[in-house]
Amino acid sequence: MLEVIIFLLLILVVYLIYKNIEWKFKFEEKVRKYIEEKEEEIRRDAIERSSRILSGKALEKMVPFLKEFNHSPHDVRWLGDPVDLIAFDGISEGNPQKITFIEIKSGKSRLSEKQKKIRQIVEEKKVFWEEIKIEEK
Repeated sequence: MLEVIIFLLLILVVYLIYKNIEWKFKFEEKVRKYIEEKEEEIRRDAIERSSRILSGKALEKMVPFLKEFNHSPHDVRWLGDPVDLIAFDGISEGNPQKITFIEIKSGKSRLSEKQKKIRQIVEEKKVFWEEIKIEEK
């Protein structure tokens, strides 16, 4: 009787080991498939974001030529980061009147935290002029 119990226990242990190995392989296969599916999705998303960014950068350079744009294209300088444009209104005529920081957004895009802080600094009039003169020897 003891031998039968030991034999049954041994069969049970072998069965559990087999099922554990089988489960491990199935789990690994599911994880592999999930990663493959997500990898494709991540790559597609990265490509879409990249193309939006590139087309946005190109569009930013064209905005000064739109009729709705409130500044002369000759007075605008493109920075790109952290602010897209700076308009030196009147500079092309030799008579600068004001300076405007311009950030161009489309769709649902919003200001970054950095851009919000820059906007706040400008609104608080914490914008200064600094001149550095280098002496010649």
